[in-house]
Amino acid sequence: MSVSLPVSTESPTYAVGAKALRRWASERLRRAPRAGGGAVYTFLLSGSTCTNRPLDVAMTVTLDADGRIESATAAPVPTDGGCDAMCAAQGNGRRFLAEFGACDDVVGMTLREAAFRDWQDEPSGCFCTAGNRRHKWRNVFQTLHYALTRSDRPWQDA
Repeated sequence: MSVSLPVSTESPTYAVGAKALRRWASERLRRAPRAGGGAVYTFLLSGSTCTNRPLDVAMTVTLDADGRIESATAAPVPTDGGCDAMCAAQGNGRRFLAEFGACDDVVGMTLREAAFRDWQDEPSGCFCTAGNRRHKWRNVFQTLHYALTRSDRPWQDA
């Protein structure tokens, strides 16, 4: 199920402090250029499940040559031990994230539009509710926006 949310037109204000954004961009963000332009960015999210087990998820954003979002998907990393333990995953975190972890509402948007829309998020470590997932995606898009608007380009190339 997809929910359409408004895009903010105000001057951008990051929901997370610059120190955290800088650290996330340098430690968790990977970039792989695409032939013909654009890039694939992977944000390595570490958190905890609703059952308080550690989880590790790769949140991948593909930008086209014009800087528009082509896709935004999420999947457990191969070493993840927690996604299956999320209550909503019913023992299969990979299937759950394949079905509910993508962020299709941002396809076609610029990174700025995605980063600063009204996310109506619900902060939590898990991915069980749509609001929990929006919270993660907001942080991913704001980290990407932060990284791409800095001259030092803090990510690591894949």
